Amino acid sequence: MQMIKKVLQAVVVTSSLLAAATVAPLSVSAAYATEMTEESALELVKGLGQEAVKLLASKDLSAPEKQEGFTSLIERDFDMKLIGRFVLGKNWRAATESEKSEYLELFQKYIINTYQKRIGDYSGENLNIVKAKPLNNKEFLVNSVIVRPKGPKIQLDWRVRKSKSGELKIIDIIVENVSMALTHRDEFSSVISQNGGKVEGLLQKLRDHTATTTN
Repeated sequence: MQMIKKVLQAVVVTSSLLAAATVAPLSVSAAYATEMTEESALELVKGLGQEAVKLLASKDLSAPEKQEGFTSLIERDFDMKLIGRFVLGKNWRAATESEKSEYLELFQKYIINTYQKRIGDYSGENLNIVKAKPLNNKEFLVNSVIVRPKGPKIQLDWRVRKSKSGELKIIDIIVENVSMALTHRDEFSSVISQNGGKVEGLLQKLRDHTATTTN
């Protein structure tokens, strides 16, 4: 009986050691994966920022060429459908399929015009990427600062989300702690409310905005 107890104790100790040996590499691996994803988020924002500023500051490109290039950057690095649905909020469910389709198309043009102007205003100034930190298991916040030759620094943060396919996409820009996505959401909700809760009222405003900025 004493021999059996010793054997059982040895088995328990061995199992515990094996479990610890298995968990440790998994923990290290998970930490490494998070670190690598943070680095990827940093590189995504850094690459986009550098390309966008260089593109919009170029004197060799016409306005239409700059817009075409900027559109490609937005489509590549932003999750426009996710942002669009978030901004429309509860009104997304109330919209018809045709309204949703037109809205997403108009919304992308609206965002491109808005962000192109904002980032274009920063041309010639330095965008310094500071750090990235995880917000949850899918999202990261990349902190950056725009250093201006004249005037105070501007805090510019980027919310990056990992999609189901594993791709990292930007889903929000936060300027001086003000979320652009939330700002647009409030604006759009107000427009819809002023038009009797009809999404068509927002679509018309977006159509007018697009017509004005493309002429």
